[in-house]
Amino acid sequence: MYKTVPIFLNSPQILLIGGGKVAKQKAETLQKNSIDFVVISEDFILDFPDTNRIQRRFLESDLENFKVVVDATGCDEVGEILKRNPQILRNRVDTPKECDFFFSSNIVQGDLKIAVSTSGSSPRAGQIIRDRIEKFITPNFGEILKEFGKKREVKEINLVEVQKESEKALSKVYLIGAGTGDPELLTIKAYKTLQSLDTVFYDHLISKEILELIPESVEKISVGKQKGSHSKKQEEINIMLLHEVKKGKIVGRLKAGDPYIFGRGGEEALFLIENRVQVEVIPGISSSISFGLPPTHRGLASGFSVVSAHLNGNRVNLDWIPLLKMRNHTLVVLMGLSRIPEIVETALKIGVSKEVPVAIISNISRVEESRVFTNLENLEANSKGVPRPAILVFGDVVHLAEAL
Repeated sequence: MYKTVPIFLNSPQILLIGGGKVAKQKAETLQKNSIDFVVISEDFILDFPDTNRIQRRFLESDLENFKVVVDATGCDEVGEILKRNPQILRNRVDTPKECDFFFSSNIVQGDLKIAVSTSGSSPRAGQIIRDRIEKFITPNFGEILKEFGKKREVKEINLVEVQKESEKALSKVYLIGAGTGDPELLTIKAYKTLQSLDTVFYDHLISKEILELIPESVEKISVGKQKGSHSKKQEEINIMLLHEVKKGKIVGRLKAGDPYIFGRGGEEALFLIENRVQVEVIPGISSSISFGLPPTHRGLASGFSVVSAHLNGNRVNLDWIPLLKMRNHTLVVLMGLSRIPEIVETALKIGVSKEVPVAIISNISRVEESRVFTNLENLEANSKGVPRPAILVFGDVVHLAEAL
């Protein structure tokens, strides 16, 4: 373990030795941080940055005008020269034991600088950690700091305001699609985000297995909405999300399926954005496209539609019924199980064939998944006792069920 102190040098004059790929990386890092430096090398690769360069062999006398030196040559002779000059701070790339300082992976936003160092153990790991941290910082935080700096110069800084504005800038809401319930169907991004939250609001359809993936340190709040037992109205959920994120927290809104497919994720995103809250949507696998049958299949279905039988205020939606008369088409109906009597009656009334194949698929991808195969004429009778949540699939692709 190296005994190091993280410091930022103010306007250091640096000598970089070398003109190859490694030296190029260091030159780009120095340029990104607006550092003045000189490069000495006998040769430079073609795409070496445009810098203050001296093309010749490095000499020990070159050290006279510099206090910080980066050796990117890998040459032992250069290393011996640097050892003879203990008055300089040296960094020999990929040789931690001969370094007086280490480069860090930096986040730079104006006056904000965050350095992540692994003391030379694994620069790549440092970059990964840096990238993860950067996701939680609002892109304009540098501008916020500039305003703080102006107020501090005239001694008008308000620490309560600083805390409030900083927490607001660092807070964020993730709308996360939990998929159909199988934790292995979560996206990698969804899983990683669940590990980084302060608070998560979740629906009643989220499986126990997925909830168990969330760390115990994360506050879990149920806002489940289900037929006949609406624990929270959408407007209440919006306010709860806003209230929590205003505390400066990283908040997750965990939704079954995909947030934007009949999940009201769009409403939540718009509400939060209107209230100047950062929002990121992480898609999930929707039951409307992942139910074990191909929604499109050559010769049986050249397209498919996804509809909901449920409207706001517990109203029924049957405007899509004419789609059942389309040939070579699959129709997936969400939230339609309790509306089957109206669906059947309306469909038969407008002349839909009573032989149209139908599948009722419940608890997709879960251990308790069940399937019922029938037709329009017998749909109501065969739907008795089918558990929720379930989707209805209409169309000739249902005939593939036995084979698949």
